[in-house]
Amino acid sequence: MLFLGIDFGTSGVRALAVDGDGRIRGQGRAALPEAVGEDGWREQDPALWLEALTQALAQLAAQVGAAWRQATALAIDGTSATLVPADARGRPLRPALMYHDQRARAEAQMLAGRFPGNGALAGASASLAKLLWLARHEPAMLAGLRHLHHQADWIAAQLTGCWGRSDPGNALKLGLDAASLRWPGAVTNLLEAAGIDPACLPRIVPSGEVFGALQPAWAEHLDLPAGLPVLGGTTDSLAALIAAGVRTPGQAASSLGSTLVLKLAAARPLDDLAAGIYSHRLGTLWLPGGASNAGGAALLRHFSPAEMEALTLQLRPERPTGRLCYPLPAAGERFPLNDPAFAGTPPPAAGPLTRFQALLEGLSYIEAWGYRRLAVDAPPQAVLTLGGGTRNAAWMQLRANVLGRPVLVPDCPEAALGAAMLAAVPQFGTLAAAQGALAQPCRRFEPEPWVVPPFQERLQAFIDRFAPAHR
Repeated sequence: MLFLGIDFGTSGVRALAVDGDGRIRGQGRAALPEAVGEDGWREQDPALWLEALTQALAQLAAQVGAAWRQATALAIDGTSATLVPADARGRPLRPALMYHDQRARAEAQMLAGRFPGNGALAGASASLAKLLWLARHEPAMLAGLRHLHHQADWIAAQLTGCWGRSDPGNALKLGLDAASLRWPGAVTNLLEAAGIDPACLPRIVPSGEVFGALQPAWAEHLDLPAGLPVLGGTTDSLAALIAAGVRTPGQAASSLGSTLVLKLAAARPLDDLAAGIYSHRLGTLWLPGGASNAGGAALLRHFSPAEMEALTLQLRPERPTGRLCYPLPAAGERFPLNDPAFAGTPPPAAGPLTRFQALLEGLSYIEAWGYRRLAVDAPPQAVLTLGGGTRNAAWMQLRANVLGRPVLVPDCPEAALGAAMLAAVPQFGTLAAAQGALAQPCRRFEPEPWVVPPFQERLQAFIDRFAPAHR
């Protein structure tokens, strides 16, 4: 058995192969160019995704060797709310509007009034807001519009020829009702009023169920078996959560990438438009979560990767700097406060080491504040963590001290592993069983008891400083 997971992120594509015993058999990577645009516009040609997919899978195939042709299934995750309007044959009608495109601010304000409390539709990044912007500014496109896709399902449709399908996680920001997995009448009525045929809304294929079969031409191109099952995928943040092993209420997962994404599994949903909170559904679980614009992109405003690597060796995760800052890469924050005009605050005017640690503390305070807001029933007992930030062990210890809870880092912190687990669902029967069979070992960072109280004081000071203006 060999399960393939493909992860489309902000800067590139990652492909991973894992066998039925949970052994990682190889990983392939290919870079994507930065999305282009000015004044908050971010677009990308979907053809670039297919080129990167081919490169990453070729690299992976070389590592896997002879077993490549015996692949069992594959699944794909992609950036949430990256919208691809397509014609009847799945050809994009224009470049994709990327997840962080912010042009649809006026449409977002209208949706906030029309769907109060629906955090999935909050902000200009929601794919429904983007669609309404296109209807208003590019109405000629509507004549050819037949399918609405997001990044992961557009790629899956390319591989299978099955157009007009999507998974619940990606469809949520297009207006899908997560409880019923249906398109609400309020959404279809809104589309009709904007001149959009609701028939372009995708049919929902649950994550881990069969999306389609690999077409012969793609099978030959990728040197994979024709008819290989392609399973319903998900968003990149949900794939990271799946890879981390979250499958019961009370488990939490943080993804530390260009942005900071938090999810806390619960038995019931939580939606708070004002705080940028909305709930995904994964099987019987509800996943209240939020995405902060703070993250690795904010750090890169102040330090190069080489500078951060050198400074990491000098960090003192047991000693708070006492300096509070809210690091953002640009104006606009989504969670734990939701304010498109908030620009954050810079690190203190101090030496490089103090500034760097203050930035990491700020990110950790944002994370801890976020989990306070997500706790439907109780705070998390431990926080599973994925993403590029996990390579910084000193930051992981700092996070454990700020959170006051253990931080667990899987040895394979890749969202592509979560996609591979989705590909394994038919083989193991349930997603939870696939997660258990393919789980990877974790490094564990325990909070240092004598350090937690001073960090908790600084956390409260952080919340008191930044929360009042946004209550």
